[in-house]
Amino acid sequence: MTTREEIELLVERRYYEEALSKVHKLNDPLDQIEVLTDIAVAIYEHGGPQEWIPSIIEDAMYIAKKLKDPANKAVAYSTIASSLARMEYEEDAMDFFNRAIDETDGIKSPIEKGVVLSELAYHLALAGRPDTALELFNIAFDTIIGAEIGYNLKVDGIIRIGELLEKAGDTLPSNKALDFYRMAFDIFDKLHVNQRAAIVEKKIELAQTVYDVGLPAIRRALLEGRNHYALALIEKKYAGVVRLIGELEVALWMKRVNNIEYLDIVDKAFEHCESPRFTEANVQKIARLLTELGSLKRALEFAREIKDVRKRSDALRAIALELARRKEFEEAREIVRSIPDPRIKTEALTEIIAIEEASEGI
Repeated sequence: MTTREEIELLVERRYYEEALSKVHKLNDPLDQIEVLTDIAVAIYEHGGPQEWIPSIIEDAMYIAKKLKDPANKAVAYSTIASSLARMEYEEDAMDFFNRAIDETDGIKSPIEKGVVLSELAYHLALAGRPDTALELFNIAFDTIIGAEIGYNLKVDGIIRIGELLEKAGDTLPSNKALDFYRMAFDIFDKLHVNQRAAIVEKKIELAQTVYDVGLPAIRRALLEGRNHYALALIEKKYAGVVRLIGELEVALWMKRVNNIEYLDIVDKAFEHCESPRFTEANVQKIARLLTELGSLKRALEFAREIKDVRKRSDALRAIALELARRKEFEEAREIVRSIPDPRIKTEALTEIIAIEEASEGI
């Protein structure tokens, strides 16, 4: 029996004709629609035979229209909608999203309706509409919570929303993914789904660390420990200062997962960055990353270049405290003396004294 995984492997290898010949062997019409739309998007993104796309989408539409169950029909329409959006047929995509929303009116069970709405929200995220997706996830959650049934009967539906929130986050760059991950973590944590909560918590930490270059493929590679592949992706997709920041972010992630290779990555990041042009925001970001990486000499060079007095003071304070934690108290005090903001200077000195006294057991 042909499985979705077998067809997806053919699509990945760009054997589109063979993949299409096997779609009818799938028993579930929703699987058929998902595979068809995946093939269409793959052809669009990888320069396959573009003239095939309209007939592939028409086949998916034909299968969707034949579905009787409103829940299945809504999911089918949203699947088609997200694929159309990814292929830049924006008007058609919104038409199918609206059809999907209309179909949910025919779902009697509030639990099923909430789950289906979250499926639609996931597809909206996939279509590049994260703000609308989050709104719909909240509506899905409220639909289930507001159902007049026992709380225990709602749990499975809420967990499914959490799973789809996490899945949506996985498809988005870090700056958009974080809201989805945080909402998913909140669900798993409150329902004591501890293993899933721990996984999402790690994804949150990764997205916060690898933020400027946090494309889904780069984060996925880092989660799987394929650090050099992630760096190769950064080299391919970014240049100049953004690449430098990205490589420093990867180095920081490697430090946080106890991979000592991070020290080499820091050195190589600066070797790769020729004739950089730094903005004020760049300088602030690099100073912070270098401080967290423990590369304090470099961090100090960047911190001193920050024009904003408060931010320069904060950056110098962070370096001074890091030196104090290393018990390099004289060097720490010397940096404190160069802090321009008097309030931050006083706070930094107080903190250094506390670290010094603690180290001496006072």
